[in-house]
Amino acid sequence: MSPVLQGSTPRKKGLLVKIFLSPLGVIYRIWTLSIRMRYAPENGRDELRMHPEPIVLTLWHNRLFLAGEWHNRYRKDKRIYGLISASKDGAWLETFYGWTGIRAIRGSQNRRGMQAIRELVKVINVGHNDVGITPDGSRGPKYQAKPGAMAVAKITKAPVLLLSFEYTHALRLKSWDGFVIPFPFSSVKVTTKLIGSDFLSKDRTLEEAAQFVEDKLNRITKD
Repeated sequence: MSPVLQGSTPRKKGLLVKIFLSPLGVIYRIWTLSIRMRYAPENGRDELRMHPEPIVLTLWHNRLFLAGEWHNRYRKDKRIYGLISASKDGAWLETFYGWTGIRAIRGSQNRRGMQAIRELVKVINVGHNDVGITPDGSRGPKYQAKPGAMAVAKITKAPVLLLSFEYTHALRLKSWDGFVIPFPFSSVKVTTKLIGSDFLSKDRTLEEAAQFVEDKLNRITKD
């Protein structure tokens, strides 16, 4: 991981901006509640039910729209903290995910990276919470995993849960990741795969672990 600015302060949106945007938050909540999630036992639902302990939730950046709603439905007994970029763009995303109940920990490879990892480790070890990371965020390349998520899993020994959504009807934005927004009242197929922390052996570097997760996550990602 490249050097980071330990003392840098993440950009945040002010209270007035958040109040101004609150109607969009209501629309977002109604929108996500209308989505029908199909989650077959063979797609990981039974496996997830058998694991109440904290997880490192990992999904591609373009699947973020439903991440909070998925957690509200299937991990509602846990809080979730998400790694969000410390940049100006991350300030908008922090506001967006506040509507879903995802608590933000701000940091990236270039700003507050090591501090963010320490904070993620703390919320797992102390609060018994889940944490969420997009391994290709916040600027890509698309579908290529960086090792940060693996560092958190290796330190905490928490398993990694791979999460992906397959859409029947959706809008795909012209962003670097092709961000996907499902249409209201559409159906979404959910797939998860739990990977035990034993794959992070001493003989495997974080880069090799990231490649392992990248391959597994791409296998359950259907575009």
